[in-house]
This record gives sequence, structure tokens and C-alpha cells, in this order.
Amino acid sequence: MLRKLLRYEIKATGRWFIPLYLALIIFAGINRIFGLIRIEPIQNSMFASITAGISMTVYVTLMIGTLVMTLVVLIQRFYKNLLGDEGYLMFTLPVPSWKHILNKLFSSMVWVIFSGIVALLSIFILILNGDTWRELIRDISMGLKEMETFLGKGIYLIGFEAILLSLLALASGILMIYAAIALGHLFNKHKLLASFGMYIVLGIISESITAFYAVLIDRFDWFSHSATFADIQSILLFIFIPLALSTAGYFILTQYILKNKLNLE
Repeated sequence: MLRKLLRYEIKATGRWFIPLYLALIIFAGINRIFGLIRIEPIQNSMFASITAGISMTVYVTLMIGTLVMTLVVLIQRFYKNLLGDEGYLMFTLPVPSWKHILNKLFSSMVWVIFSGIVALLSIFILILNGDTWRELIRDISMGLKEMETFLGKGIYLIGFEAILLSLLALASGILMIYAAIALGHLFNKHKLLASFGMYIVLGIISESITAFYAVLIDRFDWFSHSATFADIQSILLFIFIPLALSTAGYFILTQYILKNKLNLE
């Protein structure tokens, strides 16, 4: 059932994102073409300058719109589908509340990742030429070889673990938003304002814990010498533990509210 929910969610949200992604890539390409024009009469013409300016303005607007839309859809789909009027229909389905949360979480993570990829791709299209691409690939390849020389084949394990940590951090951030919305919904009035307040409270708590762990990491003095593979593994584990606990905490809190304290009035 979770797979069906996720398929529906991706399809429902894709109609917002796909056209936006295509427009962003197209205008990145258009601006790239304007940048490649080397014919002096065209470069100096007022029409070309105005057109290039409008094209760049549209590109920047689309870039900002992509980032804003990702956040808005992330919040709107959770709030409207589960805590708004559509919640009556969603919770009549034979699906436990935790699957609803996972459905929203996975779909949000998909679009956040794709938004980041498309934004980076559009920047690459805009600024990189053939020589720059080759230099970038060469620098990345040399960097990987140097790290492999220093850390051995363990560098690939570290890279994999870093990706997992990044995904976990993304999930934690999204679930913190969901937990704040769920907590705000417990209030009888001004629920959106209360949700914003709850997000600030959760953010303060999260930042306090992060600061505490940063002090602990500094106390271990891991960076006083060249980090070994074992040092890096210890640091990653040290980061993983609070991140996993906070992610689980946000999920459990949201699930508890949806299951036991849900009020759709």
C-alpha cells in the first residue's frame, strides 16, 4: 500500500515540478547561448542586451521559484492531505498513520534531491564550457586519487557513509517540519502560527544538541593531526548517533500525534 501511496504522491506533485525543471534547464540553455554569441553587432545591439537581461531575470526567478516551490509543496502536501479537509479521506484508507508519514517523507526527499540536481545542472550549463568541464573532471579525479592514496580503498566506504548521513540529515530536517506542523495542529486557534513557533522551538533544541556535540568532537581533538581512516569512522559514527535519534524522535512524535491526538475539526 505504501508503494501505491508513493506512486500517487509522486504523480500528484510531479505536475508542479517537472514543468518548472524543464523551464529552468531551457532558460539556462538560452542564457548560455547568449553568452556564447561572439558576433559584435549582435552583442552591441540594444535588442540583444534587453533580451539577454530578460532571459537572465527569468532564469534567476525560476531558480528561486524552484527552491521556494520545493519547500511550499513539502509543507502544503503534509498539512493539507493529512491535517486539512483531505485528512478525512486519507485516514479512512486502510493505512496506518506511519505509512502516511513515510509516504510524504519519501516523496519530499525525492523532490528536494531532484531540485538540487536540476539547480546544479542548470548552473553547470550556464557557466561551464568544454575546457572547464574537462578541468572539473580532472580535478575531481585527482582529488579522489589523492584521498585513495591517503586512506586506501576505505575512501569509497567513507563516501557511501557520507551519502547515507546526508540522506539521514535530509530526512531529519523534513521530519522536524512535520513534527512542528503536527504540534501546531494541537492548538485550537492559529494553528499555522503555532506550527511556526513549534518549528523555532524544535530548531533551538536541535541547534543546542548540535553545539553540544561540536564541543565534544573538539574535546576529542580529532583534528590536531592528519585524520586516519579510524578517526573518520569515529567522527561519522559520532555524527550518526544524534542524527538518527533526532530523526527517530521526530518520526515517533509525528506518528503519535496523528494516531492519538488527531483533530480535523
